[in-house]
Amino acid sequence: MSKMDKISEAEREAIISQAKSAVNDEPIEWFDQLYGMADRDSAIIPWARMAPNPIMMDWVEKNCHVGKALIIGCGLGDDAIGLESIGFDVTAFDISEHCIEWCKERFPNSAVEWLVGDILDPNEEWYENFDLIVEIHILQAIPDGGIRERAAEQMPKLLTENGIMFCIGRLDDGHQTIHPPPWPLKESWLKDSFAMLESMEFTAFTNDDSPNITRYYAAWQKQV
Repeated sequence: MSKMDKISEAEREAIISQAKSAVNDEPIEWFDQLYGMADRDSAIIPWARMAPNPIMMDWVEKNCHVGKALIIGCGLGDDAIGLESIGFDVTAFDISEHCIEWCKERFPNSAVEWLVGDILDPNEEWYENFDLIVEIHILQAIPDGGIRERAAEQMPKLLTENGIMFCIGRLDDGHQTIHPPPWPLKESWLKDSFAMLESMEFTAFTNDDSPNITRYYAAWQKQV
């Protein structure tokens, strides 16, 4: 029996709802509750792929020079490990302390720097320090009301000269029935939010396992 067979979808949704309620609808902090309640069962974490994102890995290998990389909202750490495997010096952070402890247990021999952190309040030494920033499914998990905008505002500030930011998320194409979270993002919002960077690519796509959900991957570069 696989890990995904251990719990039903209804059971997983109940745990997620319980985690959200435990922090009185705080827009971000419920993630830590969820990771703690999962008790090291990745099947409870709906976004846990347990492997590096293949779109991200392919794009980075084709378009980026090896350097210092930052993973925003690293989850269970697979994207960080993927970048480390191709030579990047990786810092990976998540707002959840339970999550970071889990990463350290999963990858005890990795040189990745695992940190508890908040994109709304980045470490001072992160500013202008990374050649590559990766954000996958994080902005879409933050509700409207100014918090998402504050997060997006911080991200370009962490890039070095000619640094690249790569993002993946759900795209609001006007044709989806939305039951947030997540909150699909409009292409116009993304482009406006990162207008200070040079756009390298913006591609809409669907996955075979969820053909009715439009997603995007996009990249921007800091030009001086």
